[in-house]
Amino acid sequence: MKFNFRNKLALVTASSKGIGYEIAKQLALNGAKVAISSRSKKNLVAARNKILKEKKNVDCRYFLCDLSKLNQIDALQKKVTKSFKSNIDILVNNSGGPKVLTATKTKLKDWSFALNNNLLSSILMSQKVIPGMKKNKWGRIINLTSTTAKEPSPSLVLSNVTRAGVISFGKSLSYEIGMYGITVNSILTGGVLTDRIKSLIGKDKKKISRTLKKIANNIPVKRVANPDEFIQIVLFLCSENSSYINGSAITVDGGVSKSIF
Repeated sequence: MKFNFRNKLALVTASSKGIGYEIAKQLALNGAKVAISSRSKKNLVAARNKILKEKKNVDCRYFLCDLSKLNQIDALQKKVTKSFKSNIDILVNNSGGPKVLTATKTKLKDWSFALNNNLLSSILMSQKVIPGMKKNKWGRIINLTSTTAKEPSPSLVLSNVTRAGVISFGKSLSYEIGMYGITVNSILTGGVLTDRIKSLIGKDKKKISRTLKKIANNIPVKRVANPDEFIQIVLFLCSENSSYINGSAITVDGGVSKSIF
């Protein structure tokens, strides 16, 4: 499917690497003006340079933002709109995963970070872009979450709780702003081959290979997805073609989830 995001401004958070980067890159390659953000300037510069190598005339700009520090959310929205002299049309809420911990091992500082970085950042970022979207009578908000929001993992309690909260907020928000031509949807990712997955496994390359094979055996399609494989559904949800899809939580995991909904 071909997409045309010409004259649309997209902001993708946590987009210097992994899934966020791939989405930002594809939005740019399909004509969007793209703002990428991360807490690392070094990673942002590298990401922007890689995107420009793919297509020299794209308008891609980077902005520093630590999502766990909520006072930076407002600043990010203002900097992006001022830099591009445009309201944000497409928001992709993405964030790095919290610590791997069981419920009884968590401490207050762990919850504070996870709630800010993975839940409240998405809520506040969404609230910041809505006035501009209402003015334009068009907008797309996509929340990148995890299948753990539906089927909790014992060792990922911080992710389980915060990702479920993002989906619930997205659904609630979709009731309020659908009438303005703005849709809100969430993507629940399963096994996607990113730096996050590798970091959960460890640094040993042989161990990574063995573990990925074990994970693949539990997935009906018998492989772990590359980010490119679910980018198309994200692009579709960002497009004009998805105008009647609103408030949905779409699982993209190769069929590994057991639930029927």
